[in-house]
Amino acid sequence: MLVESRLFNFIDSKNGFALSFLDGSKVINDLAIIHDVKNEGFLFFRDATLSSLQLLNYLKPGESMGFFVDSDNPYFRFKLELNSSGFMRTLLLPENFDELPKIFSGKVRIVKMFPNKATPYQSILEAKAKNFNDVVNDILKDSYQLKSIVTLSEESDQSYMLSKLPDINVDKEKVEDGISLDEYQKNIQDKLSELFKKATSEPEEITKTISDLGLSFLSSKDITFKCNCSRERMLGGILSLTGNHSIEDIFDGKDSLEAKCDYCKTTYLITKDEIKGV
Repeated sequence: MLVESRLFNFIDSKNGFALSFLDGSKVINDLAIIHDVKNEGFLFFRDATLSSLQLLNYLKPGESMGFFVDSDNPYFRFKLELNSSGFMRTLLLPENFDELPKIFSGKVRIVKMFPNKATPYQSILEAKAKNFNDVVNDILKDSYQLKSIVTLSEESDQSYMLSKLPDINVDKEKVEDGISLDEYQKNIQDKLSELFKKATSEPEEITKTISDLGLSFLSSKDITFKCNCSRERMLGGILSLTGNHSIEDIFDGKDSLEAKCDYCKTTYLITKDEIKGV
């Protein structure tokens, strides 16, 4: 039985770097069971999820985020919703998408919700010939003023993100030779590649391997696929259609219809009488 996926956070205060290591084995396994995306399409779904889940690092308690990609070339729709507690849900449409594009072009939208605030923050970016790692790094550069590198494993459902922290955010010792992000990654990538190849989900082994590189362990958080769909939400969605369509048109002459959640594939049987009653 797979253990819950987990995000581990480390810091090198001396040199001013942060590292986030994601073991996404359970989440990716759950997506393979829930969604019908196959072949190269699922490999792309996996890569997109492992890259974008790194955004969880920048959610404060009570915050949640939606990460939406509307790609025109090639055509696909990727959606990821997550909150600070580590709950997430994601989808890739169309489900018969069977490509592994290295780059894509389209719109990227970030919607961030704050506790006790009705209006969310929204940012729209244009992605031109970008891959998912580049998009995540652009978001961190523009929204958080961080330089980062996201690296995916080819052997396991894992990823890590290395970020160079701004001086004002790090209580670091004086560094004689300023180490660049690329240089720092070169110093640690062999050990991290070995960790990828082991494909271990054991927290102790992951923590020890990265701590031995000179980084201090800060915290870890479970990441779980959890959908917040409900019958009431499905009813509300169908009701919203009645403004432009008649109930007869919506039900196509039938007494009931099946409404399926795109995220978790749960099916809800909705009757015409229910809609009329509401």
